[in-house]
Amino acid sequence: MSELPARRHLLDRPQRLGFLPTYWFWSDPAREALLRPLTMAIGLPLTPLLFFMMVKLQWSIWTLIAASALWPSLVCGLVERHVRAELRRRALAAALAEPAALPAEPRK
Repeated sequence: MSELPARRHLLDRPQRLGFLPTYWFWSDPAREALLRPLTMAIGLPLTPLLFFMMVKLQWSIWTLIAASALWPSLVCGLVERHVRAELRRRALAAALAEPAALPAEPRK
């Protein structure tokens, strides 16, 4: 019977530039489904605001396209950064709460 490869932990590799999302983390459908409501909550008000700023400030349409393509990636990266920080905090708390092994007494 073939053995399944060990699942990689999120803290195994650092996040690129500290805020860019990693593909292997977000390619999981369950994680993507968790992020979708957050993306919609940010994107629905942000996209019309970007369009209004583009019209009002006479920006190029390419500015709107670039900004619309950039913000979902930044949201994913910032959420991943928060998840990584929470994992580090929990690992540190677990390490501090773990009782230290007492040295064995010599036998008489």
